[in-house]
Amino acid sequence: MDKKIWIPLFCIACSLMLLCIIAGRPAGSIGEMRSEYVQSESVKVHYKETGRGSKALVFIHGFGCDMNTWEAQYEAFRGKPGLRMVFIDLPGYGKSGKPEADYTLQFFADAVDAVLKRLDIEEGVIVGHSLGTAVCRQYLISSGRKFSLCDIDGVYCFYQEPVDPEYDAAIQAFASSFDGPGCRANIEGFVNALSGPETPDEVKEYAMRTMPETPEYVASSTMHHLVERRWWDGTAICNPVAVICTRNSGLAPDNKEKMSRLYPLLAEYTELTDCGHFIHMEQPSLVNAKLSALLEM
Repeated sequence: MDKKIWIPLFCIACSLMLLCIIAGRPAGSIGEMRSEYVQSESVKVHYKETGRGSKALVFIHGFGCDMNTWEAQYEAFRGKPGLRMVFIDLPGYGKSGKPEADYTLQFFADAVDAVLKRLDIEEGVIVGHSLGTAVCRQYLISSGRKFSLCDIDGVYCFYQEPVDPEYDAAIQAFASSFDGPGCRANIEGFVNALSGPETPDEVKEYAMRTMPETPEYVASSTMHHLVERRWWDGTAICNPVAVICTRNSGLAPDNKEKMSRLYPLLAEYTELTDCGHFIHMEQPSLVNAKLSALLEM
């Protein structure tokens, strides 16, 4: 073949090979990943996906946050053979739509369901932080899917029968603190309360940069619906579960027993002392090890 023809063809082939290699590499961060959207009821849900395989990690963030809270988990698991990762912005948060709507746990769960149906994912490990754990629970209860669950300092309401007026009043007062023009200031105070004595500055900065930007109507609706008694009837989830929590969040002395009742297949219970609420950001190696163990079950 004439060199005048062979050399340009060779260069084109090398360029195509390089493009294929680059295209096959995982993005350097969640922010660099391509955004995707799916419609769920009245809201467009933002999500990102990476990887291919039979196992899946699905990440659901907490109140006021977005998918970027999972950066340490993305870094740890990106490029892992046979593993898909899905990051979801709940309705009202991140880049998902923020309609005037009732932000109930089922509303959030339906958004998760829409994403996973779009991606044809029916099992794996679903990971919830704070509010995200409550969303994961509702998704598993309403869908019947057999995901393992990693609960990272999840939110729970433990209503009693007969009614404990003092407990119920405290729960309602907390939800009402997110109402009206004082919402932003109260969220800022909430962020400070979530920090532990060893919480890194970058974690505090992420939370303070992200959480107070939650629209008041979203924050108020989320919190009032979150504490509704109908979600907290003690339904047990018989899937493998790992619970990672911190005493900084005001755990009851019998928290492990409560978790054992909610999760009969509780595989792991870890209770930390000095860690703040954002355990997955503050102690990522610990969380990532628990996720690896759940993936192997």
